[in-house]
Amino acid sequence: MTTFFWIIEYIASFIEIFMCCVFCGAFLVKEEFGDRKYLAFAGAALSALLITGLNKIEIFSVFNSIFVLFVIILFQLFLYKAKIGLCIVLPLIYAVILAAIDFAVSYFTALILQVDANYLLNHQNFSRVLCILLSKFLLILIVVILRRLLGKSITFVKKYIVIMCMYSAFLLVSLFIMVGLNIKNRSPETELFLVLFFIISILIELLVLYFIMKAGESYEQQRKNELIKMKNTMLQKSLDETEQAFQLWRKSVHDYKNHVIALRQLAADENMEGIKEYLNCENELIQKKMFYIKTGNSVVDAIVNTKQRLSEEKGITFIVNAAIPKKCCVREIDMSNILGNLIDNAMEASQGEEEPYIDLTIRQEKTFLVIKIINQYSRDFSENLKTTKKKQEFHGIGIRSVKSIVTKYEGEFSIDKKGTEVVVKILIPN
Repeated sequence: MTTFFWIIEYIASFIEIFMCCVFCGAFLVKEEFGDRKYLAFAGAALSALLITGLNKIEIFSVFNSIFVLFVIILFQLFLYKAKIGLCIVLPLIYAVILAAIDFAVSYFTALILQVDANYLLNHQNFSRVLCILLSKFLLILIVVILRRLLGKSITFVKKYIVIMCMYSAFLLVSLFIMVGLNIKNRSPETELFLVLFFIISILIELLVLYFIMKAGESYEQQRKNELIKMKNTMLQKSLDETEQAFQLWRKSVHDYKNHVIALRQLAADENMEGIKEYLNCENELIQKKMFYIKTGNSVVDAIVNTKQRLSEEKGITFIVNAAIPKKCCVREIDMSNILGNLIDNAMEASQGEEEPYIDLTIRQEKTFLVIKIINQYSRDFSENLKTTKKKQEFHGIGIRSVKSIVTKYEGEFSIDKKGTEVVVKILIPN
């Protein structure tokens, strides 16, 4: 009979560890277990053996509970390789739910059967087996319902993770303190109170988790709204710059007509010296005017030429080697956002340099569209790219916008500092 009881204890421990993997996975991964399920099974089986061995020394103790929590946290870190904060707070939340269910079922069963709840917690008997079966059924039910409700990925805000971690740790300690106090001062009234306390603890823990999830959703939506706002701003800016480019083209056509009229008049007067002087003067002006770059795409042409003119007005040398392939998978609006953001960042970073320059390359390399921007930057470099813009609400949104577009096309984005140069490189399958 003793063997039967220990088999039940082992199965209970296995269910606890495995359901913790399911619970944490609902928050840490979008897809189903996949290959992780075999690792979760194996880890839960080994961990259950270890926990059962500890239970043979003493079935219920604070040390055992702390050790089990430690094992669970380490296993989740190994299984999901997620951030340490989440791999601590999620097992803590799970531990609160698990402990509250076990205690609530034990004390409720003790009230119904009119036995000592502490005896159920510390000794093997059929009443304890009944408690184990009922508590594990409730645990599986709650975890499965939570996993089904969480059909999408959850965003956790860092400060809320800390708050939830502290609250869960406090609640978990409170549960064990209440059980410890009842061991010393046992009475039916206190046991009924404890049953209610444990049930309320589960509800409060789930409610706090719900509000933190909603706060994360609100934060993510705010980020998306900021990104959309930034994209709209960049699109409007691109449209304005395109209009400026066409205005410049119209002015060039108008000037060309005037030049023809002036030269015809000089030719009619047979004033060769005047013609030479006029052409020399215009040649000097042409050297100072913007050379119209052609990339193979009219929208990109307008953006690149406008950015080149703005750069050179600020004393920044702008070098372009761009050829957009005829069949380009990147939509014009996305290309505008990519180039607009990256060139603006390069222009901003180049200001203050002794010999500032921007080198833009767009070309097809085998099966990839390559976009590379190099600019001089001799100061300290941080991958966080802390903004120097006055409008701090747009901090980092430009780079995030570019990264989101690149991700949409299943491409790669990299930014590195090589000597006194910052190199941004984008590879997009095309």
